[in-house]
Formats: sequence, structure tokens, C-alpha cells
Amino acid sequence: MSRSSSPSAVGSYSTQDVEIDSDGASMAGLLCSPAGAADATPAFAIIGPIGFVKEQSPIQYATRLARLGYTTLVFDPRHFGETGGAPLQYDSPALKTADLRAAVAFLAQSATVDPTRIGAIGVCMGANWAAAAAAEDPAVSRVALVVGAYLLRTKMVAGYGGQQGFDDWVASTAPAHEHFLATGETDYRPMIAERMEDSFFNFDVPYAWYSNWVRREPLCYRGRWENRLATVSEHELWQHDAGQSFRAIDVPTLVINSTDSATDLPTVEHLVEQIQGDSRLVVTGDQIQTQFYDDPLTIDLAVDLIASWARS
Repeated sequence: MSRSSSPSAVGSYSTQDVEIDSDGASMAGLLCSPAGAADATPAFAIIGPIGFVKEQSPIQYATRLARLGYTTLVFDPRHFGETGGAPLQYDSPALKTADLRAAVAFLAQSATVDPTRIGAIGVCMGANWAAAAAAEDPAVSRVALVVGAYLLRTKMVAGYGGQQGFDDWVASTAPAHEHFLATGETDYRPMIAERMEDSFFNFDVPYAWYSNWVRREPLCYRGRWENRLATVSEHELWQHDAGQSFRAIDVPTLVINSTDSATDLPTVEHLVEQIQGDSRLVVTGDQIQTQFYDDPLTIDLAVDLIASWARS
């Protein structure tokens, strides 16, 4: 169902606010359609980093790809942005993957989209959910993973000093998670606190980037990003293992990485080797992670790589 009676035209593409059904919940989306397309177009559903809203990195990819002839769809997942839903700011691997699959299903129902040529794009942590959707959903015909911040069990176990340390952490967070499942109640942690060490983003690059989003009130075009994350999210997030998804992907896959992005290059190379379908790894240079969020030159490069790969 559309929430806009008259789509707005922007140069070589038009935009339209849409509502996307995801397991009975209505998600707020923005559909970008190339102007003047004579035939049904290829399409991409795009999902962004942890705690994202569509007005952050996803829209940067959506508008550029629309100019190149691709129908694109960005959206606020359940519990975030315009979509909302209690509890707010609850980041769940299962829900994020389901929401991306719902966006793909929405595109497949569009008369202007070729249902056999719908792909998924995941940026940063969104690459985990794009990989999962590609592994699980035959409607996803190809997937592009951009500087993935991959959640990997081996990394988490090492980070907690070994399997016992990781198991102890899981056990310590389980009661709060069980309480959440029973009551819907959760505590919150600031994404950006006054002191970096008190923040969810407690290291330099994301702390600096997200600090620019903390005060959004006068900047209405920047969506409804909130400076907090439901603490129960971490119990689910840190147990996710993207390696399982990579081993199950059998569709064409493009992996874009830099030498200074969130996941080190040897780990990314190992993940790509496990993909069952055709795969391509492109190393763009030494860009930092957040350049793929909003740096025009970096995003232009990534989008050109995606478009040329999708045409091949």
C-alpha cells in the first residue's frame, strides 16, 4: 500500500513512500524507480548498519542505483525509525533478515520490477542479514555485501578469551533476554554517550560518525534515528554466525571490502571462499568503514561496482 498519492520526481528517478508488510507489521519504505524504463527493471532491496534508518547509508545507494536503471527499496525495519514498534531500537538478526526478505517480496509484487532479477545489498552489519536472506530466500537472485561488519562465532569466542568465557557471557545475559521475551521490557544503552568508553560505539571511527547524528531534531530530512540500543539486542547479535550463511549462499555474490574496513581482509577472503555460487571479491583501497556510509566518491565507486557486476 502506498502512503503517497503522487510520487515525486527527482531527475532521472522518482520516489514514493510505501508500506511493506513484514509478518503482519507495516514497515515504512521509500521506493526509488528509474524514469522512463520501457521494461520491467532489475531491483535491489537495501539494508544498512546496526540501528540504521533508511535516511542513513541505504538512501545513498538507492538513489544512485535508480539513476542507473535499477528499482531500489529502502526501509525502516521493525522497531526502528518511522516503522517503530515496541520495544524501540531492538536489533534482532531474525527480524532484520525477515524484514529484508519482506522488502524483496514487496519488489517481486511490483509490475515495474523483473521478479527474476531482485537482489539484496547489505552495508556494514547489514551484510550479515543480506547474506542470510540470500542463503534462505530463493527470491534473492544475487547479493552484494559492502564492507560487512561480519558477526562470526570464532571472533566472538576469541574476544571473550575462549569458549568458556563466551559461554559464561551468554549465560549471564540470558535472564534479561528471557525477561524481555516474557514482558517486552528492556534496558537501553546509548549509541553515543558523552564519554566514548560509555557508548555502544566505543571506538574512534563509529563514535565520530554517529556523533553527528545525535542531534537530529532540526534536521527533519535525516529520519528518526535514535541514540540508543535495546540491551537485549546484544544477546542475540553476538551469537549470530555469518559463516553459516556464507556456506549456504549459492547465488552470484559481490563482496566489496577495503583494507581498513570493519572485517579484516584475510577473514573476508576466507568467507568468500566458502560461497557455493559465483563470487567476486573487490578490494577498493584503504578507505575507512564510514566512507562507505556517506562519502560521495567512495559510494560512487561501490555503486559502479555493483551496477557493472549486476549487468554482467
